[in-house]
Amino acid sequence: MSADGDDPLQAFIAALSELRADVGTPPYRELQRLNPAKLPSSTVHGLLEGERRRPPAWPLVDAYVRACLTYGRRHGVELAPDEAEFLDTWLRRHKALSAAVSQTPEPSQDDAEDSRPRIMGGRPPARGHFSGRHELMAELESKMAAQTAWPVCLLGPSGHGKTQLASEYIHRHASRYSIVFWIRAEPPTQIRTDLATLGKQLVHGVGEAEIVAETLKLLREDPGCAPWLLVFDNAGHPDTLGAFLPHDGPGHVLITSHDPAWDEVAVPIEVGVFKREDSVELLTWRVPGISAEEAARVAEELGDLPLGIVQAGSYMKSSGLTPDAYIARLREQPGRVLDELPPVDYGRGLASAWALGFETLGQTHPEALHLLQRCAFLRPESISRHLLLQGSLPLAGDTVGVFQDPVLADTAIRMLTQYGFMRLASQGTVQVHRLLQTTIRKRLSDAESERVRHDVHLLLAGSDCGDPENRAGLARYAELAGHAEASSLAGCADRDVRAFVAKLVRYFQVIGDVESAERYAGAELAASPPAAGEVAPEPAPVPPVRRSLLMARTMEGDDWTRLIYQVTTGDCTPVVGAGISRRTAARVRALSWEWAGRLGYPFPDAWDFESVLDYAVTLPDRAAMAEELLAALRDEWEQPDDEEDPYAFLAEIPATSYLTTAYHGRLTKALLRAGREPVVKVPPWRPELSVAEPVVAPTPERPLVCHLAGAYDVPGSLVLSEHDRVRCLRVEYGKWSADILGALVTYPFLMLGHNPRSASYGMLMSLLAGVSPSRRNIVVLHDPDPGGMDEAAREYHLARIARLNMRASVWWGDARAFIQELSHRLESAA
Repeated sequence: MSADGDDPLQAFIAALSELRADVGTPPYRELQRLNPAKLPSSTVHGLLEGERRRPPAWPLVDAYVRACLTYGRRHGVELAPDEAEFLDTWLRRHKALSAAVSQTPEPSQDDAEDSRPRIMGGRPPARGHFSGRHELMAELESKMAAQTAWPVCLLGPSGHGKTQLASEYIHRHASRYSIVFWIRAEPPTQIRTDLATLGKQLVHGVGEAEIVAETLKLLREDPGCAPWLLVFDNAGHPDTLGAFLPHDGPGHVLITSHDPAWDEVAVPIEVGVFKREDSVELLTWRVPGISAEEAARVAEELGDLPLGIVQAGSYMKSSGLTPDAYIARLREQPGRVLDELPPVDYGRGLASAWALGFETLGQTHPEALHLLQRCAFLRPESISRHLLLQGSLPLAGDTVGVFQDPVLADTAIRMLTQYGFMRLASQGTVQVHRLLQTTIRKRLSDAESERVRHDVHLLLAGSDCGDPENRAGLARYAELAGHAEASSLAGCADRDVRAFVAKLVRYFQVIGDVESAERYAGAELAASPPAAGEVAPEPAPVPPVRRSLLMARTMEGDDWTRLIYQVTTGDCTPVVGAGISRRTAARVRALSWEWAGRLGYPFPDAWDFESVLDYAVTLPDRAAMAEELLAALRDEWEQPDDEEDPYAFLAEIPATSYLTTAYHGRLTKALLRAGREPVVKVPPWRPELSVAEPVVAPTPERPLVCHLAGAYDVPGSLVLSEHDRVRCLRVEYGKWSADILGALVTYPFLMLGHNPRSASYGMLMSLLAGVSPSRRNIVVLHDPDPGGMDEAAREYHLARIARLNMRASVWWGDARAFIQELSHRLESAA
């Protein structure tokens, strides 16, 4: 300690934190990405926020400072024109710190003993390997340090790692406390037993009847016990624990619970599933030889469920199974696989944890279990409350109540969410993980399975979806068709269900899905065999579908109806071009004209920055000017618009993936402003971009943003020339990561901000040819040339789309006018 009372070590760490703030406070993961070999994100967290008694090693400080400088330069912050001199300054500061600390006396043995808790007991679980969850642990440490009269509660479903987080917190911070005691809160009778055990170490001469009350009084009033930490693990409702909390005492209370009622009487910390990078980190640490991409596939299969990830690591390591073999085994026998090798700090496997939850629900809320079983036969991603509650066909048995009583259904959904069996999604929908669905279905007997499946068929057939010829009902039919496929409805012989199948056949005809129409028409006939003596009728031919329904055409009224459903539910993938912002596009065109003159551009399309840029990068003697042009373009794109921001509108669509041909990050920034956590990727069109990255399972909260033409923030990724575009198109789809491929084939596209005469549009349409979804896409096209597009030009562009085998409805005009029209229709529909 220096004479003026300042701790030189803490001052040095504070200076490191200030350096990070000076360059824009990059996330720990971003610094790690800049130097993954020497700077894992956990090390950065430990460097800046961990408890230290010694100076950090110079190689760590050196790597951290270099990463901060690199991040700053990439974001327009230049702190050190002479990097070597700047690093030398930090090296001198590090040497001075080491000299200062070396003069401080080493702690004596007595001091070391005093740093440990005087009493540490209870029965905490065995501490397993703790990996990932850096941000969650940082949040816990921050809220525990700032704890007021309210306890801190780790809140989340069983098997999500609440107990492990609490145990890890004790391991890291026990030295802060005089008393640390772990109390088992389930069953509630155990609370009194464990508190009495603590009391026998604190108070003497008190009978069994008074020992708990005296212990709590001592913790509240005796400064000799301070500071203390009590952990109440697996607490039920707050009512079961309230009498045992030492309110207003000089200590901390940490609670783990799955009861959401704690949100009202404690400082909650939501403990959800792992982030994908946490899953990958744990699996790559646990399983020898597994790649990040393989780990991501396993994590995707398990839905990043923490308990499942831990078990998967143990299973693959002990059995020697490859990741793909493990996934196959998991799909075949999820109940058995998920019950093997439970972690030592939890005591049961994921399947057993689920089974215990099913058993508890069956006893306390049977209607919730009935609802969950039916949801296991529906499409997992989007199950609407409307579907669950508004069926007109009666169900049999004791399951009927939850599908008729909205309040009972609300209670069931709340309980399923509390147990982690269901997730609330947007627009009045819920989700059930497909692995949980598989486990539920396999637990049912054949008879139970058929009964539950038939209930689902009746729910679907009883939905009020109207006439399939009415365009207003197409969005509803699209939802029901997905659930019909998941529940194998086509083979049901029930008369009411067959009537619904006939409607589905007509719906598929209306939207031009000939294959599905023929398949369901054949199933309808097969499910209704003729009576004895009757001649089986010939199957009625499926009426031909008009060509206008199969190919590209100008947008019609029914397209708006379908699009309104898609943008409100996220049933689409926005594909965003660089021309989406009208004013920015105008500034870029002016810049393109200016640079065309400076470069001596010899062609008439000087307004097209892509052509001008291609000219600059193709000629060797203009390479330096090309770099200047790129920098100037970036400055223009990143200027805010005065007009209404189209990116803000796109960020409100609950889509799971976005594609863009723009280099800049305005879409990503808009998603961040909307409270979402986008994951940015680029296609592997160059060998150096083929480094395996974790495959993400995109969600509306954590969408994928794929820059098809590269991104400024990913060095070497920009597709700048015609040569680059050809290379990009030659990359086999098999080399693309599964999440990017999923964005290309899963949902219909909403394409806007594209000039049909631009090179990026040509590359985009070539990329999408043959992989675009069979459902109709919406394409917004605008030619900014003063001549615009006449009827002949429009016919050409429609034919060009049709030749690519893409079903599309085209709206002619700029993106801003289109968004205004769509916004108006959304307001009218609401």
